Amino acid sequence: MRFREGDRVRVVTVESAYTGCRGTLATAPAEGSCGLSDEPLGYYVAIDGEKGRPRPFLVQELELLRAARVRGTGGDGSRSRTAL
Repeated sequence: MRFREGDRVRVVTVESAYTGCRGTLATAPAEGSCGLSDEPLGYYVAIDGEKGRPRPFLVQELELLRAARVRGTGGDGSRSRTAL
């Protein structure tokens, strides 16, 4: 799977201090640095809560996060209020 810079990801590697952490891909791999394959071996991820410090992870250690969709309630927009 190819990721893009700015994608939100979760670390899914086993036995790591970062397992379950979420972050943002900090930089895309350099073009031509992948060797014979066009697929990169890993990416740098800025883990949430670590002030943007990028850490390296292999591709198989990352899972792409999708944005959640929010649906409206279908109401008229007013809220009911209860007297206390």
